[in-house]
Amino acid sequence: MKSLPQAESINPCRQHSPAWLRSGSLTILVVSIVLVAFSIVLEALHSQFWGVLALILISCLVIALFLAAYSLWCLRREQQTAERAFLDTHCEFSSIFQNVLDGILILDNEANCLDANPAAASILRIPRNDLLGRNIQLFFSHPKRFTSKWEILLQTKSHRGRAELVAGDGTTVFVDFTATSNYLPGRHIFILCDVTEQRLTEMALRESEARFQYMAGNIQEIIWTMDAETKEVVYVNRAYVTITGHSMESLRENPSSYRELIHPQDRIRVLSKLQEVVATGFFDEEFRFIHANGSVRWIWVKAHPVRENGHTRWLVGTAQDITSRKEAEKQIAEHLDVVEAARAEAEALRKATLALSQNLTMDSVLDTLLQCIRDLVPFDKATILFVDDPAHLMVAREASRDQSDRAGFVLSALENVFLQRILFEHRAVVLSDAEKESEWKDAAPFDRTRSWLGIPLTSAGTVIGILSISAREPAAFTTEHLRLAKSLAVSAAVAIQNARVHARAEIYAAELEVRLKELRATQSAL
Repeated sequence: MKSLPQAESINPCRQHSPAWLRSGSLTILVVSIVLVAFSIVLEALHSQFWGVLALILISCLVIALFLAAYSLWCLRREQQTAERAFLDTHCEFSSIFQNVLDGILILDNEANCLDANPAAASILRIPRNDLLGRNIQLFFSHPKRFTSKWEILLQTKSHRGRAELVAGDGTTVFVDFTATSNYLPGRHIFILCDVTEQRLTEMALRESEARFQYMAGNIQEIIWTMDAETKEVVYVNRAYVTITGHSMESLRENPSSYRELIHPQDRIRVLSKLQEVVATGFFDEEFRFIHANGSVRWIWVKAHPVRENGHTRWLVGTAQDITSRKEAEKQIAEHLDVVEAARAEAEALRKATLALSQNLTMDSVLDTLLQCIRDLVPFDKATILFVDDPAHLMVAREASRDQSDRAGFVLSALENVFLQRILFEHRAVVLSDAEKESEWKDAAPFDRTRSWLGIPLTSAGTVIGILSISAREPAAFTTEHLRLAKSLAVSAAVAIQNARVHARAEIYAAELEVRLKELRATQSAL
């Protein structure tokens, strides 16, 4: 493309001759006029110098003619150069007009299209020949708005904006336009830039952003973004308020205030893991945090780093309140413990019942009963009392830390109110601290007793004995210990009764054997 200075550079006349040529021509003209005047005067005076002046005058005229011819030649060269530059400029403008990617429309005062480049026809989806002569208003989706804007444009110099057009094929086209009025009288230029894809992308981004904001505003999980270097929160959704009870303004004022919410016992572990997330590539932790109301709750946080230009720029993640899940897990664990305890209890009672029923001798039954009690209830002393008569009890078997055994010791039930309750009311008695009971007597076999359990051994509705369990510390027995002892007492009473029946049967069998021997001896004598 040639510019005007380049056109001037190819014209030597314009570079060197114009100034002196004009001044020289003017000087020769003035000299010629003066010489002509002098020659006329000398001719009138018939002077002898008239011929010399005439010769000089002729020379000047010749020089003037030469300068005029040279000047005409230079002017012709300049005209040719200007025409060539104009043609180059016109070709350049035509090339730009035809090949530029933006649409260019030349309009008259009524917005009728006088000329259009191929890009304009492509943007408006209409052949160029069909576009010429048509009013540009027909392509605007809001013609009335265009009319008002067009009137304003004619009064001003230029206008920029974005418009929605309806192309020739009916599709919607978005353009950025620049309009300039009266670049020539009655001529206006309209430049269109197709931004349909950009506009659709922006609309899609806005719709996506709206959907994200709707989701983020209604989801029950915290969605957050954090600066990977400073570990300051740069975005968090409204669920932060619901879960933590703290306002979003407090987090905006202090982007690191989330650290204070972490439970002190978990804070060091969580923050150290957060520092390592860039290297490890993940963060998955469950920890406690302090709610705004002061309660301790559980939260599950997951995060991963986001790289930007080869550098980890952000940490994005979610946080979910799992307090209900943790409480459910705790309840499940407690229930499992209860079930396990119940299973162990059932197994212990089964073994105890089996052990009590395997051997029907009284000594074996009593020893087995004390061993089973030791496995289920912690005690310092356990005593099995048999009912001798309604007023007396006999120590049948005793187990204690000091290895004392008062077997055969008889005590009066009338002297102990609590034994009377067991015997006559057929219900267990529990004393958390015997020393606080005014009716309690610290006498054998209950000496040095602070906590005491008395369980009746009942068979066929009759109390056949009492299971006494004591400890030297107050409040040593719980309701669970009482329940276990009562459960074992049922099997123990049956086993004791069976042992008694078995003992009687053996006595009867021995007596019968003696009688049979005597009968056989008598028969032999007869």
